[in-house]
Amino acid sequence: MQGMVYRSEDLVKVLKKEMIPALGVTEIGSIALACSKAYRAIGGNLQNINIVTDPGIFKNGFSCVVPGTREMGNEIAAILGVLVGVPELELEVLRNVKSEDIVKAKKLRDEGIAKVSVKRGIKEIFIDANVTTNEGIGRAVIKRRHTNIVLIEVNGEIQYNSEKEEEREKESTLKNFKLTDFVRFVNEVPFNDIKFTLEAVKMNKELGQAGMKKAGMGIGVALSKLIKEHKISDDIRSYAQMLAALAVDARMGGVQKPAMSISGSGAHGIIASMPLAAVAERMGIEEEKLARAIALTYLVTIYIKEYSGKLSAFCGCAVAGGTGASVGITYLLGGNEKQLEYAINNMAANITGMICDGGNFGCALKAITGAGTAVISAFFAIENIVIPKGSGIVGKTVKETMMNIGKIASPGMTQTDDVILDIMLARSK
Repeated sequence: MQGMVYRSEDLVKVLKKEMIPALGVTEIGSIALACSKAYRAIGGNLQNINIVTDPGIFKNGFSCVVPGTREMGNEIAAILGVLVGVPELELEVLRNVKSEDIVKAKKLRDEGIAKVSVKRGIKEIFIDANVTTNEGIGRAVIKRRHTNIVLIEVNGEIQYNSEKEEEREKESTLKNFKLTDFVRFVNEVPFNDIKFTLEAVKMNKELGQAGMKKAGMGIGVALSKLIKEHKISDDIRSYAQMLAALAVDARMGGVQKPAMSISGSGAHGIIASMPLAAVAERMGIEEEKLARAIALTYLVTIYIKEYSGKLSAFCGCAVAGGTGASVGITYLLGGNEKQLEYAINNMAANITGMICDGGNFGCALKAITGAGTAVISAFFAIENIVIPKGSGIVGKTVKETMMNIGKIASPGMTQTDDVILDIMLARSK
């Protein structure tokens, strides 16, 4: 297989590494994790918390509800990370938040005990958490991935440092692959080796069921009501949109149930799995085919994110996750490799460039756009309807198209990201 440098089991490892249960928005979880680690290192009575993040982490945590609470923002997540965070739970670090913890955290927030600032110009995930107590200062640094602790210090003395190892592991895991490699992998890998991907459907559907109580913006519940009232069609596309919206609503609304994230995002994981679940359920497709389709969806999503970055100026959930989902749906429908390419090109020409204005209730609106476009793009692909090569950002090859999608985010939309950040910072003042 030309260009391929990993064996089949290596792609399985990539999937397992990128699929992580995440409670709430992953950036909130990552801040809480860093603070929890820093406090665990120093102990004592809390005095203050100072955190510096990259723009993406700051932006995504700015307007979203912290799981288990009705409170929004990075500061409350940082404080709860210190008060009740369990770092061993990684992105479920705030699983044990109780009502009395929220009361205490709100009081500390109002006293100004936590300060979160942003360091511009950083393109990868970065969190530097410093927790001061009567025992001194504990510090924890996260880089590149949401759970990747690279440094722990106690009063300036290094307790743990994995920076050198991280630099050696920084090389891309997927950029040497082609779409044909992913297709061959999902066709040939033993079902039992990728059966775990079905856990994404189970977990994200359970989260969506919790969203039926009108969490977040209530988009999923509204869609369900409109379908029952025959105001919109009860077709596969609407069903896919409803499943995606319910889960994203619950996640953004603080429901204390995890999503199965992919590439560092629960919303990516939701949009890359729920439309496939909708198609499989409505068309009676067996779970083995669904598992293979999800694996393909996730690999395409991860691949695009390697070019756009983990956090980007465009909505990676709809663009990257949605593109992956469209490929997976096309695969579910029996599409050939050429038609899988068509799905990618159709998505690239349609919603690439949708901005990310951080984690907030509006993510559910973007979810229904991404999920709906993924379904219709796949149906078009099966009908051999495709935008011609060389149109706009659509490349001469499918790899070039996916690379171009990434380029739109970085460097293409860097200034857009700065403007969005300026709006948020002005509001916080």
